[in-house]
Order: sequence, then C-alpha cells, then structure tokens
Amino acid sequence: MYLQLTGTNVRLLGSMHLFPATSRRTPPWIAEAYDWAESLVFESDPPTILPFLKAPPQGGADQLQPLLSADAWHRLQAAWPVEGPLAPLVELRPWAVLVVAPTLFQQVVEGVEPRMLRSALTQAKPYEYLETAQEVAASLESISLEAVGTALGMLMSDLDEPQRTLERMHAAWLHGDLQAVHQIAVESPMFNLPGIRHALLDMRNRAWAARVNALFGRPERTLVVVGALHLCGPGNLIECLGTPVEPVIA
Repeated sequence: MYLQLTGTNVRLLGSMHLFPATSRRTPPWIAEAYDWAESLVFESDPPTILPFLKAPPQGGADQLQPLLSADAWHRLQAAWPVEGPLAPLVELRPWAVLVVAPTLFQQVVEGVEPRMLRSALTQAKPYEYLETAQEVAASLESISLEAVGTALGMLMSDLDEPQRTLERMHAAWLHGDLQAVHQIAVESPMFNLPGIRHALLDMRNRAWAARVNALFGRPERTLVVVGALHLCGPGNLIECLGTPVEPVIA
C-alpha cells in the first residue's frame, strides 16, 4: 500500500477515500508517508466534479427507470436526497447516480485525502492533482446505460452490500493487504460488470501513468496518493508505470 518507485523521489500510497464510521483508525504508514513527502499529488479535486453531475435535457437518470424493476426504482427514489447538488434524481447523469448511490447506504467518515489536504493547507505543503473533473466525467461517461442499470438493480436488491464491502475493505487495507483488497472488490457486483471497472480504474490508470512518469525527475520527495484499488488487479497503475517498486518499511 506504501511503495517506493525505485530510483526516483516518488512514492505511491494506496488510500481509502472513505472510512466506516465505526472504524476511523488509520495505519501508521499514512502519517509516515505524509511526513516523508515534500509535495503531494492526489487523484482529483472532488468538489469540482459537481457541475458535471447534471445531465442535459433528455439525458438524465430517468433513462434508468425502464431498466429497473418498479420496486428498485422506488427504493432508489426514496433514498435520494430531496435538496442540495444531488437533487433531483432525474436530472443527474446516469453514471453520477451509479457513483453516488452506494454512499447513500453507508455510514462513513472522511478518509485519507481530506485529512492530508487539511494538513497540507495548514503547513503550506504543495499539492496538485492527476486529473481534472472534466477528465473524470469523460471516463465515467463511457459506462453504458445498461451496465449502470444492472449495477443499480443489484444494489437495490442488497442495500447492506456497500457498508459490508467498505468494512471488509477497510480491514484489509489497515493490514496493507492489496491482494485481499482486490479480492473484496472482485466480489462486489459493481466491479464484475462490463465497462465499470474499465471506466473507474483502467482508463484512469493509463492516463495517470504518463503524469506520474513526468514526476520522476523532480528533486523533491513526492507522494502520489490514489485509491488502493488503483494499485491492484489487472491493468493497475503499477503495471501501467512499468517501473520497479519496493515496499516502504514504515
């Protein structure tokens, strides 16, 4: 989960964006990685994605209704916020519904990145991002409507799955067990559907690899912080980089 890219001043950290509310603990290598770094690189700036969530006329989440059972659609509507940037449901892009829906059934607290970012702002530690919100949206837009509908149907049939998966993944992450994290993801319905893993992970890993490679010549110690799932499974970021890595002993 915490890796040195051999021969460079760059390290990779596999993070969790959200923690279960009942288990807020972070492993010691998170603080060690932050303290080591002279500059930070995160995936993207989450608030900047909000303008991309709304769909153009005739392209909203109402397209999903025919793909879901009446009961599943009712459950989704009942759980959806009635106010704020995520409302109303029917005006969101289908991929936005897919990304947000699992979080409606989770009890969470903020994960690694918001905590690191607060510290960086306080300490004036430089930080930047691997991708823009527009690039994130373009990647997620590639998920087919049918895949979104299927994933949401599975979610609505087992509303406990997002919390259960999050808790299992957090436990594996605390132990630095990338193989276990990958196995848990594979068992989650979302990652078994055509196009979803490709858009969430594979496409972005390939784009990030070029940007991480551009960091190799920097003299300052640079920590690249990405979700742990980007470091495991086929097409992971380490494979895309093609650079030897070694675990950092915290």
